[in-house]
Amino acid sequence: MFHIGILQLTQNLDDAVKGFKQGLHNAKIEAAFHYMNADGNVEELSKLARALADLKVDLIFACSTPAAKAAKELSENIPVIFTPVFDPMSVKLVSNIEKPGGKVTGMSGMVNAVAKVDFIQLLLPNIQHIAMLYHEKDENSCIEASNFRKAVENKIKLSNIIIQCQEDLSLLEENLPHDIDALFLPIGKIVEENFASIVYYTDSRNIPIIASHAPNVSAGALGALVANHASLGEDCAKQAYKILIEKKSPAEIPVGITTAPEILLNAFVADNLEISLPSTLTEKAKEIFQ
Repeated sequence: MFHIGILQLTQNLDDAVKGFKQGLHNAKIEAAFHYMNADGNVEELSKLARALADLKVDLIFACSTPAAKAAKELSENIPVIFTPVFDPMSVKLVSNIEKPGGKVTGMSGMVNAVAKVDFIQLLLPNIQHIAMLYHEKDENSCIEASNFRKAVENKIKLSNIIIQCQEDLSLLEENLPHDIDALFLPIGKIVEENFASIVYYTDSRNIPIIASHAPNVSAGALGALVANHASLGEDCAKQAYKILIEKKSPAEIPVGITTAPEILLNAFVADNLEISLPSTLTEKAKEIFQ
């Protein structure tokens, strides 16, 4: 039996853990799991990673970029599999996507920015001006913001709304451009955790939100194009099989990237905003919230 550490920043990625465990079960890998959750406190992750190392686990499944970084920093040569890290090269988890080159590999949760822009233009065919709200101190948020900025160029006018802390959201009403057709939210902990406050301001202006965090759609966003965390977890289990059973090094296991993002839509929000959801999207949607 293998001993596997599960290192989480929050419970937001429980679906990835479930997918990972299901994938291991499907592969007939017997494992005892040791759970460590920082409850959102990034500073706790190093201590929790150390606790897993002291338990002499055979592998660490790290959910989130900070968790993966904490596991990587351990002096022990314990293999680390991560998800859904947005850009593992930019945050220096791996040196190369095809050949990670260390003790870390995993599945990226990145959805191509061009695909997101295409999704937005299908969802809102008359869109001319979109604002993007992101936290400038969140690595993944800045990476996605940069990618989106390049993808949207010459297609839709873009305004940036940059926040430095949670308190800046109280100024959102005055910072929202008067003529925007939608608000795009890249991934990011502060934005996701304070989504209700953002919706409060956009609802008063009838501005649709395009989210990057799946739970935001049921909570009031018009739609999102997202990676399926459970599927990412299952793919991570396949990588774990190569490490635990086939005795391969993470250094030679390529980082996987989601190739089939899911469409999530909110019909209730669409009705309130008098937006007609196109059949080209509703027919392909993974879920339409009512």
